[in-house]
Amino acid sequence: MWPILSGITKAFDVALAPFARLHPWVGLLVVSVVTGVVMLLIFGRTSNQRKITETKDKLKAYIMEMWIFRNDTLVMFSAIGNVIRNNVQYLRHSLRPLVFILIPVLIIMVQLGIRYGNQPFDPGDTAIFTVELRDGVRPSEADVELTAPMGVRVLSPPLRIDSAQEVDWKIQALMPGTHTLTLRVGDDVVTKSVAVGPERRVEKLADVRPTAGTWDAFLYPSEAPIPRASAIEAIRLGYPPRELGLFGLNVHWLIAFFVVSVAAGFALKGVFGIDV
Repeated sequence: MWPILSGITKAFDVALAPFARLHPWVGLLVVSVVTGVVMLLIFGRTSNQRKITETKDKLKAYIMEMWIFRNDTLVMFSAIGNVIRNNVQYLRHSLRPLVFILIPVLIIMVQLGIRYGNQPFDPGDTAIFTVELRDGVRPSEADVELTAPMGVRVLSPPLRIDSAQEVDWKIQALMPGTHTLTLRVGDDVVTKSVAVGPERRVEKLADVRPTAGTWDAFLYPSEAPIPRASAIEAIRLGYPPRELGLFGLNVHWLIAFFVVSVAAGFALKGVFGIDV
Protein backbone atom coordinates (compact mmCIF):
# COMPACT_ATOMS: atom_id res chain seq x y z
CA MET A 1 0.00 0.00 0.00
CA TRP A 2 2.77 2.46 0.89
CA PRO A 3 4.40 2.42 -2.59
CA ILE A 4 1.02 3.41 -4.09
CA LEU A 5 0.43 6.15 -1.49
CA SER A 6 3.99 7.39 -1.92
CA GLY A 7 3.56 7.55 -5.70
CA ILE A 8 0.31 9.50 -5.37
CA THR A 9 1.92 11.92 -2.91
CA LYS A 10 4.90 12.52 -5.21
CA ALA A 11 2.54 13.19 -8.13
CA PHE A 12 0.74 15.83 -6.03
CA ASP A 13 4.13 17.27 -5.02
CA VAL A 14 4.89 17.88 -8.68
CA ALA A 15 1.41 19.22 -9.49
CA LEU A 16 1.33 21.62 -6.53
CA ALA A 17 4.97 22.73 -6.69
CA PRO A 18 4.13 25.98 -8.61
CA PHE A 19 1.85 27.05 -5.73
CA ALA A 20 4.18 26.22 -2.82
CA ARG A 21 5.38 29.82 -2.32
CA LEU A 22 2.10 31.53 -3.23
CA HIS A 23 -0.77 32.37 -0.91
CA PRO A 24 -2.53 29.14 0.19
CA TRP A 25 -5.77 30.31 -1.42
CA VAL A 26 -4.21 30.17 -4.89
CA GLY A 27 -3.34 26.48 -4.95
CA LEU A 28 -6.48 25.52 -3.04
CA LEU A 29 -8.76 27.33 -5.51
CA VAL A 30 -7.00 25.84 -8.55
CA VAL A 31 -7.20 22.28 -7.20
CA SER A 32 -10.83 22.79 -6.16
CA VAL A 33 -11.85 23.95 -9.64
CA VAL A 34 -9.97 21.06 -11.28
CA THR A 35 -11.64 18.66 -8.86
CA GLY A 36 -15.04 20.07 -9.78
CA VAL A 37 -14.32 19.42 -13.47
CA VAL A 38 -13.07 15.89 -12.72
CA MET A 39 -16.21 15.10 -10.69
CA LEU A 40 -18.36 16.49 -13.48
CA LEU A 41 -16.66 14.38 -16.16
CA ILE A 42 -16.87 11.21 -14.04
CA PHE A 43 -20.55 11.90 -13.37
CA GLY A 44 -21.18 12.36 -17.08
CA ARG A 45 -19.41 9.15 -18.09
CA THR A 46 -20.86 6.89 -15.39
CA SER A 47 -24.46 8.15 -15.17
CA ASN A 48 -27.49 7.54 -17.36
CA GLN A 49 -27.78 11.04 -18.78
CA ARG A 50 -31.00 10.34 -20.65
CA LYS A 51 -32.77 9.07 -17.54
CA ILE A 52 -31.50 11.97 -15.45
CA THR A 53 -32.74 14.51 -17.99
CA GLU A 54 -36.14 12.81 -18.22
CA THR A 55 -36.49 12.67 -14.44
CA LYS A 56 -35.56 16.33 -14.02
CA ASP A 57 -38.04 17.35 -16.73
CA LYS A 58 -40.79 15.42 -14.94
CA LEU A 59 -39.88 17.08 -11.66
CA LYS A 60 -40.17 20.52 -13.22
CA ALA A 61 -43.54 19.59 -14.72
CA TYR A 62 -44.95 18.30 -11.43
CA ILE A 63 -43.67 21.35 -9.53
CA MET A 64 -45.36 23.56 -12.12
CA GLU A 65 -48.52 21.47 -11.69
CA MET A 66 -48.41 22.10 -7.94
CA TRP A 67 -48.23 25.84 -8.57
CA ILE A 68 -50.96 25.98 -11.22
CA PHE A 69 -53.41 23.78 -9.29
CA ARG A 70 -52.46 24.97 -5.81
CA ASN A 71 -56.15 25.47 -4.96
CA ASP A 72 -57.11 21.92 -5.97
CA THR A 73 -56.31 19.67 -3.01
CA LEU A 74 -56.52 16.35 -4.89
CA VAL A 75 -54.28 17.52 -7.73
CA MET A 76 -51.83 19.01 -5.20
CA PHE A 77 -51.48 15.74 -3.29
CA SER A 78 -51.08 13.79 -6.53
CA ALA A 79 -48.37 16.21 -7.73
CA ILE A 80 -46.55 16.04 -4.38
CA GLY A 81 -46.53 12.24 -4.58
CA ASN A 82 -45.11 12.39 -8.11
CA VAL A 83 -42.41 14.86 -6.99
CA ILE A 84 -41.35 12.53 -4.18
CA ARG A 85 -41.34 9.50 -6.49
CA ASN A 86 -39.23 11.27 -9.12
CA ASN A 87 -36.83 12.59 -6.49
CA VAL A 88 -36.23 8.99 -5.43
CA GLN A 89 -35.64 8.06 -9.07
CA TYR A 90 -33.20 10.93 -9.46
CA LEU A 91 -31.26 9.85 -6.37
CA ARG A 92 -31.14 6.28 -7.69
CA HIS A 93 -29.66 7.44 -11.00
CA SER A 94 -27.10 9.57 -9.10
CA LEU A 95 -25.83 6.87 -6.74
CA ARG A 96 -23.78 4.94 -9.30
CA PRO A 97 -21.64 7.90 -10.42
CA LEU A 98 -21.19 8.99 -6.79
CA VAL A 99 -19.51 5.65 -6.07
CA PHE A 100 -16.98 6.31 -8.86
CA ILE A 101 -16.47 9.90 -7.68
CA LEU A 102 -15.86 8.98 -4.03
CA ILE A 103 -12.41 7.38 -4.35
CA PRO A 104 -10.62 10.10 -6.39
CA VAL A 105 -12.19 12.86 -4.28
CA LEU A 106 -11.09 11.11 -1.08
CA ILE A 107 -7.52 10.87 -2.40
CA ILE A 108 -7.54 14.57 -3.31
CA MET A 109 -8.91 15.49 0.13
CA VAL A 110 -6.14 13.53 1.87
CA GLN A 111 -3.45 15.21 -0.23
CA LEU A 112 -4.91 18.67 0.36
CA GLY A 113 -5.33 17.96 4.07
CA ILE A 114 -1.63 17.30 4.66
CA ARG A 115 -0.76 20.53 2.83
CA TYR A 116 -3.52 23.00 3.69
CA GLY A 117 -4.80 21.72 7.03
CA ASN A 118 -1.85 22.94 9.10
CA GLN A 119 1.06 25.33 8.89
CA PRO A 120 4.70 25.06 10.05
CA PHE A 121 5.71 26.10 13.55
CA ASP A 122 7.05 29.57 14.06
CA PRO A 123 10.44 29.85 15.83
CA GLY A 124 9.66 29.90 19.51
CA ASP A 125 6.46 27.81 19.25
CA THR A 126 6.10 24.88 21.62
CA ALA A 127 4.25 21.60 21.08
CA ILE A 128 3.70 18.19 22.66
CA PHE A 129 5.53 15.29 21.02
CA THR A 130 3.64 12.06 21.76
CA VAL A 131 4.65 8.47 21.15
CA GLU A 132 2.00 5.77 21.46
CA LEU A 133 3.33 2.35 22.41
CA ARG A 134 1.87 -1.01 21.50
CA ASP A 135 -0.11 -3.08 23.98
CA GLY A 136 2.27 -5.01 26.19
CA VAL A 137 4.91 -2.26 26.23
CA ARG A 138 4.46 -0.32 29.49
CA PRO A 139 5.51 3.33 29.16
CA SER A 140 6.71 3.40 32.79
CA GLU A 141 9.10 0.54 32.11
CA ALA A 142 10.12 1.26 28.49
CA ASP A 143 13.61 2.49 27.67
CA VAL A 144 12.78 5.63 25.65
CA GLU A 145 14.93 8.49 24.39
CA LEU A 146 14.12 11.49 22.18
CA THR A 147 17.00 13.24 20.42
CA ALA A 148 16.57 16.62 18.69
CA PRO A 149 18.83 18.47 16.21
CA MET A 150 19.94 22.08 16.62
CA GLY A 151 16.72 23.52 15.17
CA VAL A 152 14.51 21.97 17.86
CA ARG A 153 14.85 21.79 21.65
CA VAL A 154 13.43 19.15 23.98
CA LEU A 155 12.12 21.10 26.97
CA SER A 156 10.96 18.33 29.30
CA PRO A 157 11.84 14.83 30.44
CA PRO A 158 9.53 12.07 29.21
CA LEU A 159 6.08 12.00 30.82
CA ARG A 160 5.05 8.35 30.97
CA ILE A 161 1.29 7.64 31.02
CA ASP A 162 0.53 3.93 31.39
CA SER A 163 -3.25 4.36 31.19
CA ALA A 164 -2.92 5.94 27.72
CA GLN A 165 -0.01 3.79 26.51
CA GLU A 166 1.97 6.93 25.67
CA VAL A 167 5.05 8.95 26.47
CA ASP A 168 5.04 12.75 26.02
CA TRP A 169 7.73 15.38 25.64
CA LYS A 170 7.42 19.15 25.33
CA ILE A 171 9.49 20.50 22.45
CA GLN A 172 10.23 23.98 21.10
CA ALA A 173 10.92 25.07 17.53
CA LEU A 174 14.08 27.19 17.28
CA MET A 175 15.22 27.69 13.69
CA PRO A 176 13.48 27.67 10.28
CA GLY A 177 13.79 24.49 8.27
CA THR A 178 12.68 20.87 8.28
CA HIS A 179 14.29 19.05 11.19
CA THR A 180 14.39 15.38 12.10
CA LEU A 181 13.76 14.15 15.64
CA THR A 182 15.00 10.65 16.51
CA LEU A 183 12.99 8.48 18.85
CA ARG A 184 14.42 5.32 20.40
CA VAL A 185 12.26 2.76 22.19
CA GLY A 186 14.43 -0.17 23.21
CA ASP A 187 16.02 -1.41 19.99
CA ASP A 188 13.51 0.40 17.74
CA VAL A 189 14.58 3.71 16.21
CA VAL A 190 12.02 5.86 14.38
CA THR A 191 12.33 9.44 13.11
CA LYS A 192 9.79 12.24 12.84
CA SER A 193 10.12 15.41 10.75
CA VAL A 194 9.34 18.83 12.23
CA ALA A 195 8.77 21.83 9.95
CA VAL A 196 9.53 25.33 11.23
CA GLY A 197 8.60 28.60 9.39
CA PRO A 198 8.93 31.54 9.56
CA GLU A 199 6.93 32.07 6.35
CA ARG A 200 3.55 30.39 5.98
CA ARG A 201 4.70 28.19 3.15
CA VAL A 202 2.59 25.32 1.81
CA GLU A 203 4.22 21.91 2.30
CA LYS A 204 3.42 18.42 3.50
CA LEU A 205 2.97 18.38 7.27
CA ALA A 206 2.39 15.16 9.16
CA ASP A 207 0.49 15.43 12.44
CA VAL A 208 0.81 11.67 12.74
CA ARG A 209 3.32 9.06 11.72
CA PRO A 210 1.24 5.87 12.03
CA THR A 211 1.81 2.14 11.76
CA ALA A 212 1.74 0.53 8.32
CA GLY A 213 -1.54 -1.01 7.24
CA THR A 214 -3.78 1.26 9.34
CA TRP A 215 -6.39 3.81 8.27
CA ASP A 216 -4.11 6.59 9.60
CA ALA A 217 -1.42 5.41 7.18
CA PHE A 218 -3.79 6.37 4.35
CA LEU A 219 -4.80 9.68 5.96
CA TYR A 220 -1.22 10.81 6.72
CA PRO A 221 1.00 9.85 3.76
CA SER A 222 3.62 12.58 4.37
CA GLU A 223 6.09 10.14 5.88
CA ALA A 224 6.63 6.41 5.49
CA PRO A 225 4.58 4.45 8.05
CA ILE A 226 6.17 2.79 11.06
CA PRO A 227 6.89 -0.95 10.53
CA ARG A 228 4.25 -3.21 12.07
CA ALA A 229 6.84 -5.07 14.14
CA SER A 230 7.90 -1.91 15.98
CA ALA A 231 7.05 -1.30 19.64
CA ILE A 232 5.86 2.14 18.54
CA GLU A 233 2.19 2.38 17.53
CA ALA A 234 2.22 6.00 16.34
CA ILE A 235 3.95 9.35 16.76
CA ARG A 236 1.81 12.49 17.09
CA LEU A 237 2.77 16.14 16.83
CA GLY A 238 0.13 18.88 16.73
CA TYR A 239 0.93 21.57 14.17
CA PRO A 240 -0.90 24.92 14.33
CA PRO A 241 -4.06 24.88 12.16
CA ARG A 242 -3.72 26.91 8.98
CA GLU A 243 -5.78 30.08 8.91
CA LEU A 244 -7.38 30.94 5.56
CA GLY A 245 -8.69 34.48 5.86
CA LEU A 246 -11.65 35.59 3.72
CA PHE A 247 -13.38 38.94 4.34
CA GLY A 248 -12.21 38.96 7.92
CA LEU A 249 -13.29 35.35 8.59
CA ASN A 250 -11.22 32.20 8.97
CA VAL A 251 -12.44 29.53 6.54
CA HIS A 252 -11.59 25.87 7.00
CA TRP A 253 -9.86 24.50 3.90
CA LEU A 254 -12.33 21.60 3.63
CA ILE A 255 -15.34 23.95 3.44
CA ALA A 256 -13.59 26.06 0.80
CA PHE A 257 -12.72 22.93 -1.19
CA PHE A 258 -16.27 21.57 -1.25
CA VAL A 259 -17.95 24.89 -1.99
CA VAL A 260 -15.59 25.80 -4.84
CA SER A 261 -15.46 22.32 -6.42
CA VAL A 262 -19.25 21.86 -6.37
CA ALA A 263 -19.80 25.40 -7.65
CA ALA A 264 -17.28 24.84 -10.45
CA GLY A 265 -18.99 21.60 -11.45
CA PHE A 266 -22.42 23.22 -11.67
CA ALA A 267 -21.06 26.30 -13.42
CA LEU A 268 -19.32 24.24 -16.13
CA LYS A 269 -21.91 21.51 -16.70
CA GLY A 270 -23.34 23.42 -19.68
CA VAL A 271 -19.88 23.75 -21.21
CA PHE A 272 -19.37 19.98 -21.12
CA GLY A 273 -23.00 19.19 -21.95
CA ILE A 274 -23.55 17.15 -18.80
CA ASP A 275 -26.81 17.10 -16.86
CA VAL A 276 -26.55 16.73 -13.08
